[in-house]
Amino acid sequence: MYSIFLVDDEELELEMMRDYIRWEEMGIYVAGTAVNGRDAVEKIEVIQPDIVLTDVQMPIMNGIDLAKQINARYDWIQLVFLTGHDAFDYVKSALNVGAVGYLLKPLDLSEIITVIEKVKQRCEEVRMKNRSIQVTKSNIFKQLMHEQNEERLGNLVSSFCKLARHKEVQRYVLTLISIDMKSGAGNHPSMEEGMARLQSFMEQFFMEKKLEATLVPYKEGEISVFMDAAQQLGHYAWEDMIQAVRDSLQLTITVAVSEQDDDLFHTRDMFERAKNILAEQFYVGSGGIIYAKHVQRQFGSEQAPPFAKKQWLEAINQLELEDAVQQLRDYFANLIALRTGKKHICDWAIEIIDDLLEHIHEPLPEGYKKAELYHTIYNCHTVHDIEAFIVDAVKQATKLLSERFLDKNAKLVHQVRTYIDQAYHQPITINSLSDQVYLSPNYLRSIFKDKTGMTIHDYLTKIRLDKAKALLVDGSLKVQDIAQMVGYESTSYFISLFLKSQGVTPNEYRKNL
Repeated sequence: MYSIFLVDDEELELEMMRDYIRWEEMGIYVAGTAVNGRDAVEKIEVIQPDIVLTDVQMPIMNGIDLAKQINARYDWIQLVFLTGHDAFDYVKSALNVGAVGYLLKPLDLSEIITVIEKVKQRCEEVRMKNRSIQVTKSNIFKQLMHEQNEERLGNLVSSFCKLARHKEVQRYVLTLISIDMKSGAGNHPSMEEGMARLQSFMEQFFMEKKLEATLVPYKEGEISVFMDAAQQLGHYAWEDMIQAVRDSLQLTITVAVSEQDDDLFHTRDMFERAKNILAEQFYVGSGGIIYAKHVQRQFGSEQAPPFAKKQWLEAINQLELEDAVQQLRDYFANLIALRTGKKHICDWAIEIIDDLLEHIHEPLPEGYKKAELYHTIYNCHTVHDIEAFIVDAVKQATKLLSERFLDKNAKLVHQVRTYIDQAYHQPITINSLSDQVYLSPNYLRSIFKDKTGMTIHDYLTKIRLDKAKALLVDGSLKVQDIAQMVGYESTSYFISLFLKSQGVTPNEYRKNL
């Protein structure tokens, strides 16, 4: 809809125009009224409507003088004059100051509809022109972000100033907005569709607030907002936008506000500052406002701190879900406090889920294969997303274990496998294992093969050789030392098993690493 502002010194006629003409049916809403030109100037400065319908003859300031002031300051506002038959000479003057049309008193509804349709067409032409200018300004900003040649940089700045009708280089602030495609309910739009919706919404948002803003979208799901430093939005305005986007589009956005103004020659610096602020989203989460003062880089740890993995796996093994989850929560709180780098957190997360899968001896559902796991973890927007993913894996793991423990034999086999996993470097026999679970050796062999598809000897050999392969990475360790470290007193026997399993000797395997 388009907004109209009504001006008439006769209050009764002003009320009738406001209340009895069916503006909404014509796609118009009344944004305000005034009783003379001077009153109108003050209100129009605040409201900045699309259309002004004003009487020509008024005290204090007439409609002609009002039109001149509007044309000088707001070139997009469309003017329509209201006059009586006895003052038609004024209409000629009105048309000379840029009026789209005029209406004669007393008003005729069909005449109003005809004139308003013409005015709306002019309003749409103005919007199309402004949209084209905004696209060109957006493209210039994209070039300014990457241009390093001083001459080309100067030409770009000059072109932008002409489009913006600035005689001098203005100072701007850059705000970077990131869209979170995982948020919302129902079917999620594609990134392209989500970005198109968000850009359209933001254009309307700034238009309604009568603010000049240039939007620069990126494929990564981000939009830069360049604004005159004197017009930058306050905290509550950004909060209103975030909430409106959530309500209207069912999307979550994060807003990175630098507040540091600069000229167009330093557009690249402004963008880099905003990117650094937005990076804090990884630690503080999505859906809020992040300022430069909130960015914490005093630690920036280059490696993940130690994690009590053995204790954590034992809690899972004992089906103590709350304890296992709390250990994760505490650890992630530490990662956030230390501002551990994203790569280190992601690598640790992938490793810990691998350890979990190995511990429960059973694959989790789809999404936990190595390639899928890597993609999922590295595409998490925040630490909290990674934490939630691991917590979900723990819940599924404990569910699998609890279901398995309902089967008495499955529980016993799990107990044997866990013991082998932990004591593989010690002498292990079928008798020592059967003593652990109070079963006869033959019965243990039978249920182990039934539940795992492997013999106990094959499983023990697999675990020992897997550990040996990991140790072979360390070139300072001798093969005979590694053999003993994984539970083999005889080096030659260890080598023969390794060769049979891997097709190469331990030394040949090491050379190929």
